Formats: sequence, structure tokens, C-alpha cells
Amino acid sequence: MRGLIGGLIAITGVAGFYALSIGMFVGWAWWMWMAIHFGSFGMFLSGLAGPLAFLAAVLGLWSMLFGIPLWLLHLVT
Repeated sequence: MRGLIGGLIAITGVAGFYALSIGMFVGWAWWMWMAIHFGSFGMFLSGLAGPLAFLAAVLGLWSMLFGIPLWLLHLVT
């Protein structure tokens, strides 16, 4: 029984990791598309700049799912 529970937890963890990784890539791609769409070089550069790319991916995924926040829209345009 412990092996079954451990296996289910491991499968859930691996599936969650892959879902998060794919979601972050999609969010990053959406961020880069928005940067090109808005013509914001700073937004594009932040999507390529190391640790800021993770923040860009989260904001991009949020923007794709729930719409672009007004503060972000005013910041980049």
C-alpha cells in the first residue's frame, strides 16, 4: 500500500512539473508576442534577461488566461 501511495505521489509530482514547465513556456511565448505586438523593446528585453524571464513567463501566462492587467498595459505602452 505504501508503494502505491508513493507511486501516486511521484506521478502527481512529475505531472505537475511538466504542466508547470509547459505553462511557463507558453506564458513566456505569450509575453514575447505581446512585446512585439505593443512594440515594447524593454518588454522584449526583459523576456530575454535571465531571472526576469521567469517573471515575464508568469505575467505572460496570467495575461493569456485572465487578460492583460491595466498596470502592465500602462507600464509598457
